[in-house]
Amino acid sequence: MGSTRSGRNPDTRRGVPRAIIGCVVSVAIALGFVAVAVPAEPAAALSGSQFDPGEIISDSEFYNGSAMSEQQIQSFLDGRIAATKLGACETDQCVNVRTDNVESRARLVSDRTGNVRCEAFQGGPALRASTVIYRAQVACGINAKVILVTLEKEQGLLSKSNPSKAALDRAMGYACPDTAPCAVDSLGFANQVYKGTLQLKTYKASNFGIQPGSRATPWHPNAACGSSVVNIRTYGTAALYNYTPYQPNAAALTNLYGPGDACSSYGNRNFWVFYNTWFGSPTTIRPAGVTVSRVGAADRYGTSVAISAANFDPATQTVYVASGMNYPDALSAAPAAALRDAPLLLVPPTSLPGNVRDEIVRLTPAQIVVVGGTSAISQSVVLELQKIAPVRRDAGQDRFATSRAVAEGAFLPGGADVAYIATGLGFADALSAGAAAGAQNDPVILVDGQSDRLDDATRALITRLGVKKVVIAGGASAVSEGVQDGLATVTGVSQVVRAAGSDRYATSEAINDAAFAAVPTFYVASGTTFPDALAGAALAGARQSPLYLVPATCLRRPMLQQLVDSGAKSMVILGGTTAVANSVASFTNCE
Repeated sequence: MGSTRSGRNPDTRRGVPRAIIGCVVSVAIALGFVAVAVPAEPAAALSGSQFDPGEIISDSEFYNGSAMSEQQIQSFLDGRIAATKLGACETDQCVNVRTDNVESRARLVSDRTGNVRCEAFQGGPALRASTVIYRAQVACGINAKVILVTLEKEQGLLSKSNPSKAALDRAMGYACPDTAPCAVDSLGFANQVYKGTLQLKTYKASNFGIQPGSRATPWHPNAACGSSVVNIRTYGTAALYNYTPYQPNAAALTNLYGPGDACSSYGNRNFWVFYNTWFGSPTTIRPAGVTVSRVGAADRYGTSVAISAANFDPATQTVYVASGMNYPDALSAAPAAALRDAPLLLVPPTSLPGNVRDEIVRLTPAQIVVVGGTSAISQSVVLELQKIAPVRRDAGQDRFATSRAVAEGAFLPGGADVAYIATGLGFADALSAGAAAGAQNDPVILVDGQSDRLDDATRALITRLGVKKVVIAGGASAVSEGVQDGLATVTGVSQVVRAAGSDRYATSEAINDAAFAAVPTFYVASGTTFPDALAGAALAGARQSPLYLVPATCLRRPMLQQLVDSGAKSMVILGGTTAVANSVASFTNCE
C-alpha cells in the first residue's frame, strides 16, 4: 500500500501489501522515496512530543461510520488546493473506471471470525469522488476523515491540483506491493477507496496481524535501525500499523514537518500530522448515541435529595443518612446503601434541612441508618429523624471503627466473598470503589493506609464476613505494601489484588474497568470535591453502574474509551456546573 524505495514497500503479509512510509518532498530525491508532502507548518505548530505511538487515533474516531456527510466531504475537497481535481472528479471520467460493480455484497471473513467487514458498496456510473468516499465510510464503518488522510498520505491526492491517472489508479495504495506491479483488479479510484477501506476494517474484524497489546515496533524497514516496544491501545492504531508497520523515531518527530535521519519513517507521523491539521486531534473520543443528563442542586444537601427523588420510590425499606461536611463515614455507607437499594442523604452535623426531611417523609422508610458518631451527626438530628422512622446509628470511636460498624450492620457473617479496602485518609479511591463494591454487593472497609501493618480489628472483620478476595483501591502510596502483605495472610483470603492508577482519575478508571463490562449508564462526579459523589456512589452501586471521578472541565480519554467499549447509552453528571462544567456534558476531551 504505497511507496518507499523504488515506489513500493518491501514488507508484505499474506499477499496484502503493507503501506507506505510517506516522505516529505525535500528528502524525496535524497532518500529515493516517492514523495508525499506533509502540510505546511501552521502558525500554532504541533509538537512531536505530542505524538503517542500507542494511540495514534482513538477507536471512536477511526470507526465512526457517520463522521462526515457526503456534502461535508465534497466541501472539504472543494476547499483543497485550488479546488483539486479530486473535488470535481467523476470516477469514470477521472479514473476510467465505472463503479457499478465495485462491490455488490457484504464481505465476510468466514475463515477467521465470520465478522462482516464491510456492507455492500452501492455503485453507479459517474459517481463523484465524494460519493465514493462517503459510501465507503458507510459500508465499512471507517471515518471518511481517515480515508481522506490516507489518500493524501499515500498519493498526495488532496494537495495536487491535477493528480495523474497513475496516482488516482493507486489512490489508497491498496494491492500495490513493492515486489510486484499493482493487482489489475485493484486499480481505479473507486476500487482503491472501497477495497483500501475494506482492508482497514479487515484488520479488526478478522483479528489480522497486529492487534492491540505490547509489541516490538520497528523504526524503519532496515532491521539494523532497531525497534522499541509500543503498547498499542486502540484497534484503529493497530490498523495503522498493519497498514504502515513502522513508527517515527525521535529524529522524525523532532523535525515534524521535515526529514529525520536514515532510520526515520514518516507514514504514521504524516497521518497524524495531516489529521491534526485538517480535522483536529485524531485521539479525540466522541461517544455516539450517548445521552447526557445532570442531577444537581444549589448545595450538597439539595443534590443528595435530587439524586434520591429521581431514583427511589416511596416505601423504600431503608434510608442512610451521613454528614455532608466530611467524607469518611459516608464512604463505607455507599455500598451498604446499595446493598439495601437505599438512598444516601447528606445532612449538616447539627440540623436537618427541610428538603432532606421532606424527602425522607416521601420515602416512608421502615428504618433510617445514621452513619457516624455524635460529632458527625448530633443527637438532636437523630431525634428529629426518629419522628419519621426508627433510627439505628452505625458508629465507632474513629472513622475506621465506623467503617467496620457500617459493614457489620449491612453484611451478615459469611455474607461477602469480596471486600474492597481503601484508605480512610482520603476520599477519592473509596468513592469509585463504593460504586463498584455496591454493584457487586461487596463492602468497602477503610483502613489507615499509611500504617505498615494491617490492624487486628480489620483482620477479624474480613474473617467474619467470609471474604475470599480482597481488592485494594489505590496504589502503595494510598494503601501501603505492609497492609497488602497483612491482607494476604488473613484466614480465608486466597487472593489480594490492586486496582490502581497514577492518580485518582486513573485509579477510578482501573477500579471500574476491572469491575464492569457492558453497562447502560455511567455516572460521573467531581474528583476534587466529595459531596456529590457520596450520594452518587450509593445510587451507582444500586444501579449496577460505575461512578467515575472526573476533572471539572473535561473527560479523560481512557474513561471515554471505557464508556464506548461498554456500550453505555447514557451518562449522568452528579452535581451542579460549579463542580462539573457543561463542557463535560459535550464530551470535551482532556488534553
